[in-house]
Formats: sequence, C-alpha cells, structure tokens
Amino acid sequence: MKKILSIMLVVLTILAGCNKETDTTVSADGKGSQQTQEIRIAYNLPKEHATGLYFEVLAEEIEKKTKDTSIHLIPSTFPNGQLYNDTQLPDALVNGGAQIGQITTGFLAGGEAAPLQITDLPFLFNSWDAMWAAEDGEYGEVFDTQFGKLGMKLVGWPAYGTLELYGNEPIKIPSDVSGQIMRGFGQGASLMLEELGASPISMSSQEIYQALEHGTIDGYTTGPSSVIDRSLYEVTKYGTNMTVLYLSFQGAANLDWWESLPEDVQKAVEEASQIAQEQSRKAAMEGDSKYKEQLTEHGIEQYTPTEAELELWKEAASNRHDAYVKSSGDVGAKLLELVEEANAQ
Repeated sequence: MKKILSIMLVVLTILAGCNKETDTTVSADGKGSQQTQEIRIAYNLPKEHATGLYFEVLAEEIEKKTKDTSIHLIPSTFPNGQLYNDTQLPDALVNGGAQIGQITTGFLAGGEAAPLQITDLPFLFNSWDAMWAAEDGEYGEVFDTQFGKLGMKLVGWPAYGTLELYGNEPIKIPSDVSGQIMRGFGQGASLMLEELGASPISMSSQEIYQALEHGTIDGYTTGPSSVIDRSLYEVTKYGTNMTVLYLSFQGAANLDWWESLPEDVQKAVEEASQIAQEQSRKAAMEGDSKYKEQLTEHGIEQYTPTEAELELWKEAASNRHDAYVKSSGDVGAKLLELVEEANAQ
C-alpha cells in the first residue's frame, strides 16, 4: 500500500507540473485572487520584420494590459517558424497548438475560406491607406465572421509590406515568366502565374533559398523584406518594382480559447492589438522603400514597368479577379465591392 501511494504521489506531481498554463495568485492587498495563464504566440517571420513587430508588441502589451484583469496572460512568442511555419499555423491555431498566431489566407482550406483568398489577388488595393481603411471597416468585419466559421477569431492585421516577382532572368512583361518554375504566394498570384505559362509551386518562405540555389525553382513571389531578411539576394539577380500586392497577414486566436476569456481580458487583448497594428503598419510602409534600396545595393536589378507594361500585368490579373468572384459567392462579391470603395476613396 505504501508503494502504491508513493507511485500515485509521483504521478500526481508530474501531472501538476505538466499543467502550469493556468494558476491562481492572491492579490497584494489580499482582497482577491487573479488567475495567470501562459499562452503561445507563433508566427513565421523574423522578430525585426513588420509582421514580427506586430506579434512582439502584441505580446508585450497583452502582458501589461492584463495585469489587472481577471486573468493575467503571460505570452511566449515563437518567431520565424520556431513552433510552426506558415503552412502549419492554420491547423495549429484551430487545434489549440498556439493561442494566437499568424495566418496566411493562401494556406486556409475549405469552402468558408474561399472568400478570404481575396488577399492573394494581384493588384487588389491601390495604396496602403486603401488597404488599411478596408481592414478597419466592414471588410475586416466580414473577415472576422468568416474566421469564426473556421474556428478562429480575427484579432488584428499584422502588416507585411509589398509583393514582387524575383528570379535569375529579367522579368519585365507577363510573357517573361512563361516556362519558369515559380514559387507562388497564395492562390491568386499562383494561378495568375500559371495562366501566364509558368509552373507555380507552393512552399514556405523558409525553403526558397535552398530551392533557388539547387535549381528547383527559377523564381519566386515574395516581398523585398523577405529577400533581405532571408538573404535571398545571394541567389537572386532580378526583380520587379511594380507592387504586385499590398499585403497584410491576419493575427488570429483559437476561437474556443478566445470565447473562454472573460470580457475584460478580451478587451485588453483587442486594445493591445490596436497598438501593435499601428506600429506594424508604420514599420511596413517606411521599411518597404528601404528594403528596395538595400536590394539595389546587393546587386539585384529591379525593373519598373512602363505604364503600358503595367497595364499588361493588370490585365493578366483581371482574370483572377473574375475567377475569384465565381468561386467565392456572395461573400467574395461583397469583399471585392468593399475593396473598390476603399480604392475610390
């Protein structure tokens, strides 16, 4: 009996040590108690990137703003794919592997995700301000509704920057990508490349360097920030300078976890996200031109299309816009309408 009791005590001790995400502490004045809860925040870019800045500031602000709420959240951040890469994060969030994380809509699956693929459409927004106005308005509300159907809560919009095309052959007009094996970014850009005669493939941004170095791909779609942050300039000669896309990711939370939080904690997280979002947007806009200057310094030739050449690219992208409306139904049509309103303003 003593041996059995000893074994049970050891097991209980182990179990107690494995479940330290939530704890209860008595306040300093002894009048009440506050739970503390450890949470995981995961994303796929470096801390220094505008996207990384969003999640790092979010973590700092959450920790500060929940000190006096009913639950004190203690975040740990996992940058640069340390916990999950961009292809894994949607499933990880839905299944509770992380409480908050970065979502790339191109890696979402299912019918409810179809309208969210709008973020991948080339030449969607015509300015930073148009994109941010949409995100902060009804467009963002529609996104939140769709995220809820996928088991997530939209918390905020981490800014990324702009997207361009890169490779080891000059890219000036749409026909220049014909016959190329290109890493696509999301469904919209990938299908546009395919229509232009390229062979798009999907891979994490962390895999581009090796794939290009070994000749697995001829080029890729990504932002100038990633070309610098991931040292892709070492294996890249040419790029475009036409803003294929203004891009934000989504900061999302596991829906079950979010709904388990008291209202005061939810409000604190939302306030933290607003602060993080503002800093991220500023960093993305200011950093974009600096990154492009650095690319020139590293020897990458960035071609700015003429007005006529740019129209050829936009015409190629228009097929994707039409196909998007057909595949995404009324929700997609509404989102595209809201984009057009933001662009007009």
